[in-house]
Amino acid sequence: MIKRAIRVVRNFFNTPSFRKYFVNAFWLISEKVFSLAISLVTGIYVARYLQPEAYGMLSYALSFVGIFASLSHLGIDNIMVRELTRTPERKNEILGTCYVLKSAGATTLLVVVGIVLVVMDKTPLTNTLVIIVAAGEVFKAFDVVVGFYQSKVQSKRFVRVQIIVNLVGNLLKVVLVFLDAPLIWFAVVTALNSFGNGVGYVYTYWRLEGSPLHWMYRKSVALMLARESWPVTLQGLALHTQARIDQVMLGNLMNNAEVGQYSVAMRFIEIFSFIPVMLVSTFAPAATKAKAQSETLYRERLVNFYRLMFLLFLVTATPIFFLGERVIVFLYGVEYQAAGVLFSLFSIRLLFTNLGTAKSLYVVNESLFKNSLLNAIVGAITNITVNFFLIPIYGSIGALIATVVSFTISTFGVDLFFPKTRLNTKLIFKGVTTFWKIHKIS
Repeated sequence: MIKRAIRVVRNFFNTPSFRKYFVNAFWLISEKVFSLAISLVTGIYVARYLQPEAYGMLSYALSFVGIFASLSHLGIDNIMVRELTRTPERKNEILGTCYVLKSAGATTLLVVVGIVLVVMDKTPLTNTLVIIVAAGEVFKAFDVVVGFYQSKVQSKRFVRVQIIVNLVGNLLKVVLVFLDAPLIWFAVVTALNSFGNGVGYVYTYWRLEGSPLHWMYRKSVALMLARESWPVTLQGLALHTQARIDQVMLGNLMNNAEVGQYSVAMRFIEIFSFIPVMLVSTFAPAATKAKAQSETLYRERLVNFYRLMFLLFLVTATPIFFLGERVIVFLYGVEYQAAGVLFSLFSIRLLFTNLGTAKSLYVVNESLFKNSLLNAIVGAITNITVNFFLIPIYGSIGALIATVVSFTISTFGVDLFFPKTRLNTKLIFKGVTTFWKIHKIS
């Protein structure tokens, strides 16, 4: 019996289908780990060179453009992959239409950013940094090639480009530090990263699939994409606002040094965000299967997964709270001691990151996408409002408080007003208060 089971498992792992998806996942994970590692090391080197004031100015530009990033993405990526998977013979019209839409979105982003900058009346250097970073969004229209290879489960085609461009970009930043280059060149390298990816994607597609000049625009495809993607675009705008507005408002209401300290703390705390995302991807099939079998089993698995996520929060947040300041000072220098304090306090944010990400299992299985959109909008409005009142008084600590308040409301508060989401909030509370009862998720 045991030998038969081993043989079945071995045969499964040897199937072409498994190898195909395993290799695809391996390339994706490898790129994420490589990018995270090299960007972290280079980021420390650059931050120590620029010091909090200049580093804060660069972070302000990145966050400012990041708020409007959904205008260039337009939320069509997943829909594009779906359509390419269903009808690969229509790749030229799907890719061509998506490219035109993304290019139009990037142009809209540039116009909106330019108008907002005029209204805000920032310094010429800040405006220049923002425009340079925003210009890089134009080249992200070629990300349609990424969607094409995702539909074919061939991530290595675009991951290799990303690894090479990321490596070159980070090496350029090191060279800039060595040459004692001015701040503006670091923004230029950021835009060049997008340009390099775009060139690499086009070259890869041209070499393996044919000329992108064969792509074509179809109005009917554009209307279909717009009809399905607008909620995702709006939600993306709200989520980006909630995530980035702290640094922008710190720059407007306080100073660039505050932004620099806050950005370092945020950069480190966001390192831990990929863990719950990977766990959700891993356990999503178990939740979906349980939903089809039994509502009781489905809820039990959700509660157990919330236990896992809360336990992960305790394991990661506790050492960060007690050791965060020492880690930041050791890596960045005493000039960033304030960032170390913020990093320690930001450990509470992992609670909302973990449980908010875990909640997506329930949202997907219950098709509660309108509720997610409402949560994102309310969270963004709350964050802006609380920041407006607290930043002038408490500075970065006020921004941190605003983040905690907004995520509390968007992750848990809004859900209390609707029966279906209220049920899930009860499941989350049960998981958190009984986390020691965690058992195997299967």
